[in-house]
Amino acid sequence: MKNNLEVADAIETNDLNKAYDEYCKKILSNKQILARIMKECVAEYRDIPVEEIPSYIENDPQLDVSVEDETDKIQGRNIEDKSVHGAEIKYDILFDAKLPNSDENERIGLFINIEAQNSNNNGYPLTSRAVYYCSRFLAKQKNMQGGFQNSEFQNLKKVYSIWIVMNPSKAMEGVFNEYTISERCLRKKYHIPKTDYDKLSIVMIYLNKEYDINDDKHDLTEMLYILFQANMPAEDKKYQLSENYGIMMTRAIDKEVDDVCNLSQGIMDKGIEKGLEKGRAEGRAEAVINIMKSMNKTLTEAMDLSGVDKAIRPEVEKAVKAMLQSDK
Repeated sequence: MKNNLEVADAIETNDLNKAYDEYCKKILSNKQILARIMKECVAEYRDIPVEEIPSYIENDPQLDVSVEDETDKIQGRNIEDKSVHGAEIKYDILFDAKLPNSDENERIGLFINIEAQNSNNNGYPLTSRAVYYCSRFLAKQKNMQGGFQNSEFQNLKKVYSIWIVMNPSKAMEGVFNEYTISERCLRKKYHIPKTDYDKLSIVMIYLNKEYDINDDKHDLTEMLYILFQANMPAEDKKYQLSENYGIMMTRAIDKEVDDVCNLSQGIMDKGIEKGLEKGRAEGRAEAVINIMKSMNKTLTEAMDLSGVDKAIRPEVEKAVKAMLQSDK
């Protein structure tokens, strides 16, 4: 009952998008989900069985939302990097992990930052922002607890920044790229140990609008789509996650999947309800625009989600375009 009241309260206070973001971050803070992200995005864990990866996740990771104390969830605290005056950074999720086959006394092997973005249409390149985030955290390690002291640069830890874009532009759909520091011998051939310069890795994941969840691929991007984008009941999502991705439906993750589905439905319902208060075409158009903006959907997708009858779609489409033009 309490959980349902929390979701209802979020909807009633007209803070749906913020609440949805919070629940997305809570799901991404689950060790089972993190393990699957690390398996495909962090080279150091590629040969480690996915069920073993949670044991490498450090016990005091940091994220920008508070989560309840669950055994399968990382511990949360508010993270704000104010090390540069006037240039505060607030990371979505930030934690450290122990490297496989590392010395028993080495507790921290690398740092991992995960960012969830609704779209890549931000007026700047997300990849450039990711470079900045990595650079800031590399610099922050000096004299930081768990970092390095004075000029002991050999103890600089590698930083990963993994970006998940839920609703990318059409051209970016399905892109899964990594950006790293590499060596190129310009004159005399001489190779410096890779560990001396391999300190930064950026992974950009742009989800597709649709996936065939009945195929046998079951990769990371499809799992993220099911978690955050698929328009299906919570019980179907939980079945897919359990059956095809081996994710145990603990009480914590079960709750988060339910809440994300409820909030997604709340965003759609609110848009539809608001639109129905006005005339038929004009009201539907306003509902469609609300869904397009809040969920970053195309006009056709928004009309599908809001249940616009085919008979009035041309009229609604005309009204939508007129309203959007008047807003410019």
